[in-house]
Formats: sequence, C-alpha cells, structure tokens
Amino acid sequence: MKLLALFGVIFGCLLSCSLQANVELQPHRAYYTVTMDGRPDPRSSVTDARGTMVIEFEKVCGGWTLQQRSETRMYHNDGRVEHIRWGYVTFEAEDGSLFTFNTYRKTNDELVEDIRGRAEKKGNTIVVTYQKPEKKTLKLPEGVLFPTQHVKTLLNAAEGKEQIFPHVVFDGSSDEGASEINVFVGAQKMIENTPASKTTPQLANQPFWPVRFAVYGPEKTDYEPIYVTTQDLLPNGIIKQYVIDYGGIKIHGVLERLELLRESGC
Repeated sequence: MKLLALFGVIFGCLLSCSLQANVELQPHRAYYTVTMDGRPDPRSSVTDARGTMVIEFEKVCGGWTLQQRSETRMYHNDGRVEHIRWGYVTFEAEDGSLFTFNTYRKTNDELVEDIRGRAEKKGNTIVVTYQKPEKKTLKLPEGVLFPTQHVKTLLNAAEGKEQIFPHVVFDGSSDEGASEINVFVGAQKMIENTPASKTTPQLANQPFWPVRFAVYGPEKTDYEPIYVTTQDLLPNGIIKQYVIDYGGIKIHGVLERLELLRESGC
C-alpha cells in the first residue's frame, strides 16, 4: 500500500489557471484520527486500521515548509499487526524555483523507504536530483507544478466554479517522478456548527469544497488509477477530512484538533 503526501498531492489544474492565485493559505498544525472506512473488502487481508496523522504547514522566509507524519496499525485476518510509520518533509520556494523533499516509511521499525532530493526550475524544465534511494537525475516538462502551487491554483479556480482539473504534479513522495492527477471539485458547502465541532471551533460555519482526485503513475498507461482520494477542503487550504481508496481498503482521516500558526519572520 502506497502512502501519499496528503497535503502535497491533492490538486491538479488546467494551464489556463493563474499560478499567481489570489489565495491566502493558512499556516496550521492539524491532527487527524485515522480509521478504516466501511467494511473490509474480502479481497484484502486487512480487517481493521487505526492510527493518527499530523500535518504541519508553515510560511517561512522565502517559501513554505510542510511536515506530514502518520502512524498506523494494520490488523490482518491471520492475526498479524503491521505498525507503519511514515514521514514527509518539504520546502517549496514561493517563486517556484526550488523544492526539496524527504520521505521515509518504516514497517515494524524497519526502514523500507527513504527518498531524498531536490527539484530546481531551470528555464522551461524542472531538474530533479535524487540523493536516495539512489543518485539519479530526472527532467520534468514545462507545466509540472509543485504542491503549494497546486493548492493555490486549484483554490483560485474553485472560487471561479471550475470543476475539472487534469494536470501533472511533482511532490517528491516517489522516486518515479511526477504523477498525473485528475481532479473533480464539487459544489461548495458549509460546515455546520454542531456539538461535535467543539474541538475545531475555527471551522464552524466555514465553507468547503468536496474534492475527488484520481492519481496515476508518471506515464498514464492504465485505465485504473493507483488510488483515489476524496477530501473536504477549505478555501485556506485546511483539510477537514479525507478518505483514501486503495481498492482493497479505504482509510478515513477526521480532523480532531487544529492549531492556527503565525508566519515565521525572515
């Protein structure tokens, strides 16, 4: 099962969208409770999943930083329990000239994935230099966006009631390069102020969009996506909840606590 950079690989946009979107992203630290969504699929050996996810998104001098950490236990029908820890740390320059990334994954305390590198915009191309798992260089075509560019561009388009956004994004969560993403944005809704929202009062009566996106590999050769994700996305970039559909199982994350952060000074 591939874990993903939830905040990073969310969005795609048509090239007609403005990269200088008039969107104000909110620096924040969000805590999610993770469970299995619905009944387990008979095709999968996983019978249950429980865990946590933390997303920390900050505005720093010259750009944005993102830290995403998750800890999940997968329960199998033969009695096995997989303890999966996953981390993702990035910096993205505000002008889109530089993107650094570090992804790791541990299963039962064994390191099974370690991806590190940087992507730099040089002219009309993006040059990606991987340091791990092996040293190599990739060139991405013009039009590929980094994660925060994606977020801003999609939110700007969603405000204009655009709904369909096929594009290519590079987020550094894989050593295979960029991914093609097909996105659908539903009609805007409002978050109700209910007793259950007392832990996140900042979200009460706020608008959001239900967003669905299908993620394909670097070269879209298969009809079926690698995975499909749906999310409730606020205009400031905060994710209220999400469901990741891997085909055999669905993972549901619900925002339980939210801390709004201030911009770091230069």
